[in-house]
Amino acid sequence: MNRAKSVIACLIISLPGVFTIQAQEVITPLYKTGAAQQHHKLYSTKKSTTESLLELPIFDDFSNSSLVADTGIWSDYNAFVNNNFAVNPITNGVATLDALDAEGSIYSHAVLYPSSFVADVLTSRSINLDYPPSDSIYFSFLYQPGGLCDLPEEEDSLMVDFWASDSSRWINIWRVPGTGMHAFKHVMIPLTSQRFLTSDFKFRFRNRASLSRNNDSPDKRSNVDYWHVDYVLLNKNRSASDTIPRDVAFNTPFTSIFKEHTAVPWSHFEEAYNTTLASFISVGYRNNDSITRNVTRSLSILEPIYGESQPDETPTAQDLPAFEETVVDFILAYDLDFDRGDSALLRFKAALRTDEFDPKVNDTVIHDQLFRDYYAYDDGTAEAGYGLRGDGTVNGMVAVRHHSYVPDMLGGIYIFFNQVYDSINLKNYTFNLMVWNDAGGIPGSILWEDPTIRRPVYTPSYSGFVKYEFTEPVPVDGAFYVGWKQYKEYLLNVGLDLNNRPDSPLMYYNIGSWSESEAPGMILLRPYMYDSSTGVESSAGQEIKALQFYPNPAHDRIWFQFPSGYKGHDILIDIFDTSGRKLHHSVLRSNSLDVSGFSPGLYYLRTTISGEPYFSKILINP
Repeated sequence: MNRAKSVIACLIISLPGVFTIQAQEVITPLYKTGAAQQHHKLYSTKKSTTESLLELPIFDDFSNSSLVADTGIWSDYNAFVNNNFAVNPITNGVATLDALDAEGSIYSHAVLYPSSFVADVLTSRSINLDYPPSDSIYFSFLYQPGGLCDLPEEEDSLMVDFWASDSSRWINIWRVPGTGMHAFKHVMIPLTSQRFLTSDFKFRFRNRASLSRNNDSPDKRSNVDYWHVDYVLLNKNRSASDTIPRDVAFNTPFTSIFKEHTAVPWSHFEEAYNTTLASFISVGYRNNDSITRNVTRSLSILEPIYGESQPDETPTAQDLPAFEETVVDFILAYDLDFDRGDSALLRFKAALRTDEFDPKVNDTVIHDQLFRDYYAYDDGTAEAGYGLRGDGTVNGMVAVRHHSYVPDMLGGIYIFFNQVYDSINLKNYTFNLMVWNDAGGIPGSILWEDPTIRRPVYTPSYSGFVKYEFTEPVPVDGAFYVGWKQYKEYLLNVGLDLNNRPDSPLMYYNIGSWSESEAPGMILLRPYMYDSSTGVESSAGQEIKALQFYPNPAHDRIWFQFPSGYKGHDILIDIFDTSGRKLHHSVLRSNSLDVSGFSPGLYYLRTTISGEPYFSKILINP
């Protein structure tokens, strides 16, 4: 979705209360993500018991973190690190503070508007700040309220506290009340007081939030009051005018390799290749400096499962004026072996070559394109919730258009449900799964109405999707529609991706007749294929799993959290660098691995247990 559409979506979602389209289609704020819930739990139980003192400079732009903040800098895990919620960040990745606790639930002490409560906290580890005031130490960061998500009210706020070791308490240094959405603003805070210039300094971000008081529609009480924090820097020899990042960095993720989709079943892709594949894959970067900078760009494509790659595309260079951003288009040219396996993984890595003084952590961006058993238009992350509510929505229907490029059988649908406060959409909110044929660009006659009455289900799994299987496979060929029919006048609250909305109409709703949806995104609803030859779901539908380990970033050793039933099986470990070279192969004999021999940088782990591969990224720090 282009930036203009992004801003429009943000303005719509940010209206007071919830946004109702024609009083029937409803958009709500996001409550939780399965990814956040799982990773909050993992990292909160694996916090290091030994903490070394950090030295200046302290810098984090959250471009090298995923879901939770870098454990080498931060000591808690309430903030949600993401690349989806903010509008026009200067580099990829922000830390989002909202109304969710570390378990992904609304805080138990939450209160209703206009009162507010302290919600998320993001706290640094201890820092050696034993310097004289003359060293001109400044703490700086960027912040944005709302972004693509719910705006904080005036009674809400974002705050910064400093730790005063002389009194062993936190001192509030800075705060800003809730306001309308704006571009990221720069904050500079000098540290001149001796009570902060100690060898045990810490800082933290906090936010205050509040829940809607409207009792008529309790599903409004979902995740609210977003603040996005970025480009945190604490260092000496600075001044109040030191607000220009001398940095050229990626500031958008990769676009999809498809024209409209984000995923196509691997078994269909050979036939769909010429129709669905985009000519280019694009990524944006920004010159945050006040002078023109020359930047060299390059792209590599890897197949991590097989340890293969193609020669890098010839690098190109461009002068980029001060404070401007651009998009580079990389030509997609890769020979795929369609006969190898029933799923695939392609890794696209773009890199910038910039000046030596640039922070290097944000000069690389990676996109993993997974080919499994489903079609998708969403990016896997929900920024809001979607559904039908109100008079006349009993027996209301929602449908999404798809196209099966080979005759096949549908096995069911993956759905992500956006949970609301007190899980009210689990209480008697019932629906049926539906499949329709095409009638000139809108849903036509019913191909299948599954007889099983369904209810929303939540999951703590990485993707957050729930698998709903049809009671029997449904044959499809060419255009078809999948969706649901609901039996209550209540909002089912399916996740809504605000970063993707194809130009052609794909979503429809029916309250008496079919209408094109006006929702500013795509719902997280994915039809998956059935393997009719064996009568079981294709293994391509299984997640390419990530093995859990800690800490990450690491220094000298990592500890694994293996799946149940691994004992007695050989555990193979392969480590690759970002160019795809295999640097390590061994059979693991314990639940830990020594990584002290690796140079600082980003690596990929492939762990194989009983023939099942697991893939993970690891950052090794000095």
